[in-house]
Amino acid sequence: MIVSKITTDNFIYYDLHCEEVVASNFSYENIYSVSQGIYIDRLQTSTLKNIIDDLLATNPSNQKKVILSFKYINAIQQNINQTLNILITKGYKVLLTNIQEDVVEDLGYKEINNKDSVSYNKIYIDNITKLEVKRNIYNKFYLFEDSDNFIEEDFSDKILFDKEFKFKIKQYIESENSPHTSSFVYLTSFVDIKKFISFEKKLILYSIYLLAQKINYEWKTDIDKNPILVCQSLNSSYIVSILSNLLKLDILILDKIGPINKLYNRLDKNISQSRKYIVVSDMVCLGTEVKIVKNLIEFIGGKYLGNVSLIKTETLKKSDILKKDATIAIFSIDKSNNKDLNFYITTELEVPYE
Repeated sequence: MIVSKITTDNFIYYDLHCEEVVASNFSYENIYSVSQGIYIDRLQTSTLKNIIDDLLATNPSNQKKVILSFKYINAIQQNINQTLNILITKGYKVLLTNIQEDVVEDLGYKEINNKDSVSYNKIYIDNITKLEVKRNIYNKFYLFEDSDNFIEEDFSDKILFDKEFKFKIKQYIESENSPHTSSFVYLTSFVDIKKFISFEKKLILYSIYLLAQKINYEWKTDIDKNPILVCQSLNSSYIVSILSNLLKLDILILDKIGPINKLYNRLDKNISQSRKYIVVSDMVCLGTEVKIVKNLIEFIGGKYLGNVSLIKTETLKKSDILKKDATIAIFSIDKSNNKDLNFYITTELEVPYE
């Protein structure tokens, strides 16, 4: 299953490390092998072949421009370039992004001369050791030598993903002018997150992979101490189960935490004073439910590290939010896009101006 594919008018994009992680952790062929989660860093020929097969089989517009992201790929299987060359021989223009110079050499493409290929030294967080290392990275490396630079100057994986996520989530936002009783505000719209997760499984899996990378980076000094992932709803239990597989972390389920709270007895049996906890949400609107879980963890004596979510709303400036209270999310609804998404938060108070 290919999950990271994004098709635009100008090119087709694949995230190779994501596809390697999905293939090695969730495919039937690898069901009996030891899972490495997101910490696998070697690209296999079979993974690249699956991508090429997908491209050749599902390209009705005959788009001949392809971007392959090598972010987090530190090594490749021997002779994998023979598989990649299939695209070149079929007339595809291929751009490799975020690729290490050593990997370019192993692919045998070092001698390709293209003035648009850009390399630079970068402090790189190694997925395995969690250490910062300096490597020479090609932000863009073209496998062709003409002048057809088919991406925008400000192209980035994040910009591309945000645009795709916004396009998809917009289809699951419904108008509903109703009170948000746990936070005492009015919401003009309702994000049907359950339907979104159900009908956009590939995008959701890609999003959870990206969330796992954010967690690994944000708490790189704590991951080795095995913090516990906490979920508080049915939707977040799906997200947290995949995160657990990708990050090799344990799960704690605190059910019945929501706008109407019903807490069960003896939380001290579930929360340990010696452990650290990351609260996982599907969508954080105003953060009331997250604060409830945070207070429960800290009341028992556990260490609250922070909150992560697929989607969050930004109702304050980043500079006005303490880092420990900030939600790490894959997609933000903020003042740059809430109008287009028809998503507003209001109160009964009068505004100072019209």
